[in-house]
Amino acid sequence: MCSVMRACLKHLGVRVKEPHSLESSEVQINILPKVEKSIEKETEGEERAKNPRLPSILGRAGQGGKQTSRIQRDGDQGLEHEHDPSNWQQLVGREVLASLHPDEIKRQDVIHELFYTERAHVQKLGVLDQVFHQRLSKEAILPPSDIESIFSNLDEIHHFHVLIVEQMVASWKMNESSVIDQIGDDVLAWFSSGDEKIKQVVGTFCRNRPSALEIVKPNAEERFKVLFLYPGGRKQRCHWLQLKDLIPVEMQRFTKYPLLLDVIAKYTDNTVDKDKVKQAANCCREILNHVNQALKESEDKQRLERRLDPSALEKDNPMFLELKNLDLTKRTIVHEGLLSWKLYKNKTIEVYSLLLEDILVLMQRQDGLLILTCHSKKPAGTNHILSPIIRLNTILVRPVATDSKSFFIFSMSEDRERVYKLMAPTVADQRMWQGLLNERVDALRVKPYTIS
Repeated sequence: MCSVMRACLKHLGVRVKEPHSLESSEVQINILPKVEKSIEKETEGEERAKNPRLPSILGRAGQGGKQTSRIQRDGDQGLEHEHDPSNWQQLVGREVLASLHPDEIKRQDVIHELFYTERAHVQKLGVLDQVFHQRLSKEAILPPSDIESIFSNLDEIHHFHVLIVEQMVASWKMNESSVIDQIGDDVLAWFSSGDEKIKQVVGTFCRNRPSALEIVKPNAEERFKVLFLYPGGRKQRCHWLQLKDLIPVEMQRFTKYPLLLDVIAKYTDNTVDKDKVKQAANCCREILNHVNQALKESEDKQRLERRLDPSALEKDNPMFLELKNLDLTKRTIVHEGLLSWKLYKNKTIEVYSLLLEDILVLMQRQDGLLILTCHSKKPAGTNHILSPIIRLNTILVRPVATDSKSFFIFSMSEDRERVYKLMAPTVADQRMWQGLLNERVDALRVKPYTIS
């Protein structure tokens, strides 16, 4: 009856959509980047099936370009070809889907989301390289130093994620249907194999994000905006993403990994596999913590470079020669905040204080900048000068008996002894400052000190 109706409709010129059948047999799913046929040898597939984990997820240095060529890395296929991860349910047989517990269906949903989004991430990195990195370098629109700051070790990052996608391909081949069985060994291999190397590679790329975004900020050179932020003929390849949108994608990806893995572990019944997935999620968090610290240090450095102004130091000041070449951006910030610096009875100034690894810096705000200024201990003429830089290897820190918010710093260098009285906003802040100062003093006792 249905066939007769379709024949009549066709005769009347009406287009009829042919019915699709769901097959319960093995399904070939094209969700991952295509792999060149020349490398899809049966022997290699068998070896991967026997041992799906790669010996090193990062491989050897310098092989990123060769490995990357195996995966379609440009944006010609575009991000517009991303599929809905939930489509996997339409690709399995009805009987297979009906046999799955609701929790297992949820688990499969997240596994497929992990796979699909990893493929999309590789595509974005390919766009970042071919549409932006290579063209920027070819056209010489930006200085090489800026290009290095924006793209840094992009090849290593791309190589890392390409290897993950290759392992995903191997995982699909090992399953008779699109239902993924155990995944713990795979995800653990991705993030625990050479985890220190992964921290270094991802941290190096992500720590440059602040300076990279500063370079491509909206008020950048008009020529740069026209050529790259809205590239003619390339909008589909970029999926309407601008360069400033692609720079943070690596950080965003590592933020998402532990969330996805936690859900997979939640709905995994196999205890051994569950533990491995949880371990992989913890490895991701360790990597993410390292990246966050690297990013914080980079942001601190950029903030200091932008706001620190040492020009207020007088050249005839005896401390000028000691402080003029001091590079604060090479140090790690331990703590920072506002303190009140009591110079003498009737004069107290507010200072923005930076506790670095080996020095304490007391700066004043002026016209949006942070300036270094030497101060006299007394209002009248005197040689009793207080430096805004306090070397921690020469100090003692003591509380003020009559004021729980204040503390003394006794600086006892070879040529002079100085006393600083500083007051924190609260008692808790005072304890924080005093405790951290004492920790740094103790740490410096075991190694020599040089100011540079």
